[in-house]
Amino acid sequence: MLLAACLVVAFLEIALGRVQIPLGDVLTILFGGEGERPTWSSVIWASRVPRALTAFLAGSGLAVSGLLMQTYFRNPLAGPSVLGITSGASLAVAFLVLFSGGMAGFHATIGLTGPLAIAVAAFAGSMFLLFMIMLVAKRLSDPVSLLIFGLMTGYVVSALVSVLQFGSGKEALRTFVLWGMGSFADLLGDQLLILSIGVLGGFALLIPIAQHLNVLLLGDDQATSIGVPVKRVRLLTLLSTGLLTGTITAFCGPIAFLGLAVPHLARGVFKTSNHKVLLWATPLLGGGLGLLCDLISRMPWTQGGLPLNAVTCMVGAPVVMWVIFRNRRLGRMV
Repeated sequence: MLLAACLVVAFLEIALGRVQIPLGDVLTILFGGEGERPTWSSVIWASRVPRALTAFLAGSGLAVSGLLMQTYFRNPLAGPSVLGITSGASLAVAFLVLFSGGMAGFHATIGLTGPLAIAVAAFAGSMFLLFMIMLVAKRLSDPVSLLIFGLMTGYVVSALVSVLQFGSGKEALRTFVLWGMGSFADLLGDQLLILSIGVLGGFALLIPIAQHLNVLLLGDDQATSIGVPVKRVRLLTLLSTGLLTGTITAFCGPIAFLGLAVPHLARGVFKTSNHKVLLWATPLLGGGLGLLCDLISRMPWTQGGLPLNAVTCMVGAPVVMWVIFRNRRLGRMV
């Protein structure tokens, strides 16, 4: 049922847009045929299909990241950005775009241009913050302390980004603001391949520890007493979250609310906190919601398109508020 819903939304994402293509021609083109107009095939295969794949992969990855963070910290308000990984990507992009004078120096150094240079910088910044968090995690065995450290790191990075924004030019500031709005568009070829490898790699890291995530909710002491390798589970959880969040943020920008809202939505729909259900339900719901948000953001009536993060916030925030009122106590959410 859930998979069927995702396929329907994916089809609508491909079929609808500013260029109106009859549904029959869309199906014909998707199954290898030719549409009435040759340009329609180009629109679908060169633009809409890659965008739909990007939206599904990004939504799935962020949803799983949110589930992992809520499990790791046993906190229903934890999300992919809670460790400061997204902030690290933002700082790297801000330094590249705002401080380096339009990225000229960076381009000359590594030979990259435009969006690819921003993606490289974002991924490097997120991985650096992840490395720092992992070093701190060795000293802070308490998840709450690590949560607070990650939040404080995010505040410090946000302050640095604000300083860089204050002293930047109009064009550089516009580039950074547009990146910060998030987008699933314009990922083609190698970029989409790298995004796919990053997301699937993050999922693969969960295979050895999936059976232990339920026990992790009981606390470290109880998990250790029944033979769960807690340190290994926590390390792979952090690595998976970092790889998923870092890769998606690098190519799509800092997408808001999907990681926080979708795990709650999965628990509400399936009425369970069992990770055996959530680990397949959450990525499907996240991918479907990513497709739906992107579809809404680019509909013709939006007059040029809405910022993706505006749509994800409008969709995600009510989900979280609904869960809070429905459960009344936050502790019941995890």
